[in-house]
Amino acid sequence: MRPVNLLPQSARPYVATGKAGGGSYVVIGVLAALVLAVAAYVLTTNKITSSKDAIAKAQTETAAAQAKVADLQKYGDFTSVAAARVQDVTELAVNRIDYERLLRETSRVLPNGVWLTALDAESAGDGSSSSSSTSTTTSGPTVHLLGCAPSQDSVATTLVRLRAIHGSNDVQLNDSGRALKLGPAAQGSSGGGGGDCGDNYAFDILVNLSNEVTGFGDAGQKVPADLGGGS
Repeated sequence: MRPVNLLPQSARPYVATGKAGGGSYVVIGVLAALVLAVAAYVLTTNKITSSKDAIAKAQTETAAAQAKVADLQKYGDFTSVAAARVQDVTELAVNRIDYERLLRETSRVLPNGVWLTALDAESAGDGSSSSSSTSTTTSGPTVHLLGCAPSQDSVATTLVRLRAIHGSNDVQLNDSGRALKLGPAAQGSSGGGGGDCGDNYAFDILVNLSNEVTGFGDAGQKVPADLGGGS
């Protein structure tokens, strides 16, 4: 005999039939797509926020670095000025002429009976050193000597001995002879007029010195102590 269920349909337990409607799968697919879209949106938003934070941090660090550079700029300017001044002092030291030592050396090397009527010196870079008979351009200091000697042999000896001056690398005889007019240089700072050697021979000599004549720096020649140099 076949059993009969007397319960109403609404009170009966649900029994799966194994069949599902196509609309359920559509709803599930839409929900899944929405979840993926939300997840992608959240990830993208977080990435944008992180990038903005990184940019803001970089801008802050850049502003701080620029402010620090501005604060340190004055020290850089001071260093540049100090270096420029050291360079200027170094050039002055290298190119200067030690007149006291020059006169001392010149007085030692001059032969007996020879005297000077004028002495003029120019440091390196002053341009050219000229005499009554020639004009010579040199790169180092130059010493222009005008004087008198009892003979031409004494003039020749003077030329040789002037090479013994510290730093001398060339000695030129511009002119020599009796009744020689020595030119305006003989009437310069010495104020003596000069040029009148009587029966003696007048000479005009130019001594070229090396750039290291002061002995300044590693490449400079050391000046002997008896000529005013350091120990």
